Amino acid sequence: MRRSEVPKRELIGQRQAAGGRDRLPAGGLEFFALLARLLRRPRRGDRRLPLLWLVRSDTSDLMTPLRRFLGQGPRRRVPHAVLDADAPPGAGDVSALLRELHRQLSLEAFGAARLRFRHYPLADWLMHQSLTFGVDGDDSRAALVRRLRDRRGPRAPEAPPSGGDAVSIVSQLLLWLVRRAVPGVVFRAAVSGRVPVLGRHYTWFMRQQYLAPRQSVTFLGFAERLTAGWRDGEQPDQVNKLLLHAFLEDLRQAYRRRPWRPSDWRRTAYPVL
Repeated sequence: MRRSEVPKRELIGQRQAAGGRDRLPAGGLEFFALLARLLRRPRRGDRRLPLLWLVRSDTSDLMTPLRRFLGQGPRRRVPHAVLDADAPPGAGDVSALLRELHRQLSLEAFGAARLRFRHYPLADWLMHQSLTFGVDGDDSRAALVRRLRDRRGPRAPEAPPSGGDAVSIVSQLLLWLVRRAVPGVVFRAAVSGRVPVLGRHYTWFMRQQYLAPRQSVTFLGFAERLTAGWRDGEQPDQVNKLLLHAFLEDLRQAYRRRPWRPSDWRRTAYPVL
């Protein structure tokens, strides 16, 4: 979004409210003026953003003009998500609420590149994995490793290629071996946390503060604790905080400004939930 669009948004919103297009409750005009100021992202650095709690007003009176306010602009709009925390699919469940917010913010519907999430989807995916509980730990770990590798991308065919002349068979066999061996080596290096460039999102889980990740020694051990059944021994509040922290980390990285990526500097308005 061009920086000049945010002040225009404030003026348009105020004029619409004053013109009677949307009947606003008391304080509604001041609320939209405040929101327009909060949406503007500083040219350098960032600022802490508040959680606004509206009182003495019927929320439904503000939802329609609020949606119109955020959705203005022929090409670019403020990234936003709207949900009712007391209604399905969330209904007060933190994991379900975050899943719906992730779905809405991941849409390519705001006139810019979609917001990329890496940490939260992985945490949510792990929570939906069911491992055979009570069996040999090595079998359980191996099953989790296979699923994590498959999640990263398709694997090489199980059987080596056959057919053709000798040179073709040898070249196809070498290619098959590379396609089968290299992803495994890269994956093991990524989850080990020993290679700074690879697997930074795996390393993040071992450095964040919730569920005492250092007690698991490795990311695979920590990931196993998040799966269904194995997670029963963890504190639900800590699990919810981990999910929320991962979600916010993804937003933080999506809004990080990198000098070599001009598209990062186009995020001139903060997202709204």
